[in-house]
Amino acid sequence: MSESYQQDDAQLEQLRNGDQNAWRALYEATRSPFRLYFIRYGTAPEVATDMFQEAMVILNRNIRTGKLQAPLKSTLRTYIIGIGRVLLLRKGTDTRQWEGEIPEIPILPEIEDRQEQNAKAQLARQLLDQLGSPCRELLEMFYLKNYVMEAIARELDLPSPGAARRRKHDCLRKMRELIN
Repeated sequence: MSESYQQDDAQLEQLRNGDQNAWRALYEATRSPFRLYFIRYGTAPEVATDMFQEAMVILNRNIRTGKLQAPLKSTLRTYIIGIGRVLLLRKGTDTRQWEGEIPEIPILPEIEDRQEQNAKAQLARQLLDQLGSPCRELLEMFYLKNYVMEAIARELDLPSPGAARRRKHDCLRKMRELIN
């Protein structure tokens, strides 16, 4: 058993004992990866958020009823995403009545990380497309082409590197607003 699963086994025991800090930590650690995973496959952000809430309720039920026991065969994050996949397949039905079993398919942590990186990259591409050409061009110069602010200011005919920094900040703020 990998060290990663041992940590998840310990966290599962904390969750089973009702540790609110453990629930909060799991919620915070899995919310974004869960949403990114499903947004990558075309799920609306609001739907992905609702699915995450439902998946957490199902996880809680499975822990309380003893359906989910240590030793785990996957990480808790993989398990929650698996619940989401089943929910997505059953979309159109009343998911509150969901009683299905979640198969515990082991996925290596490296594969999870790669999937998460791919989902984040896809989301970034979608957000850049929504931002428009000026912001996209500036952010690509800075993050992908590694331009310094002086070069960005020259290329975009901005008065100074400070103006380029301000525009970059504004573009990132717009991107954050699109995410929320």
